[in-house]
Amino acid sequence: MKVTTANNQYSVNNWVTNNKKPNNVREYSNYLTNKYGCLTPGKNAAVSITGGLLRKAMADEKTGEWLERELAKAPDYVKEAQKSAIAHGSTLKSISIEFGEEYTTMTVCTVTDGGGTDSEIDKWLEKIKDKKSKQKEEDKKIEQKRENQEQEDALYTKEFQGKDLEDLSRQFKMDLNSTMKTDLYPVSNFDIRG
Repeated sequence: MKVTTANNQYSVNNWVTNNKKPNNVREYSNYLTNKYGCLTPGKNAAVSITGGLLRKAMADEKTGEWLERELAKAPDYVKEAQKSAIAHGSTLKSISIEFGEEYTTMTVCTVTDGGGTDSEIDKWLEKIKDKKSKQKEEDKKIEQKRENQEQEDALYTKEFQGKDLEDLSRQFKMDLNSTMKTDLYPVSNFDIRG
């Protein structure tokens, strides 16, 4: 029998994991939309994913990795399309990118004479850039918080192994008595919850 204590919570052979894998296509779509600003359409720019690809990406790790790589690159694809239009003396007026099954990408562009960039597409790209920057800051804070929590948990985590509950209780009580001043905090019993 094994007892682990962490932050005054006790567990006997009952480990809890934080598996945040989406349960359905809607949750997966929401996850991707929150992570990749390009999936929030602008007035003249949009990036989308077919339902079939969403289902496939949920089920197949390789497809999911490809999709996330492509979504991360989507703003760069739009910038390249703008540069290409400008190089030909035109303006990219609208763009739509759709990622589909079998690693396909469909892009529809509207280009007009004039050169330069479309202000609505520029605003959309700027929003994506701002969101990405804020996400990096938030991820950094979350990582720091997780590291701090792990360090704190390590301070309050003890592991006891014994042949039965009575043996574990004795070890736990001895450990508490040795680490605390028993005249201020007497320990007479404790409760293990699973």
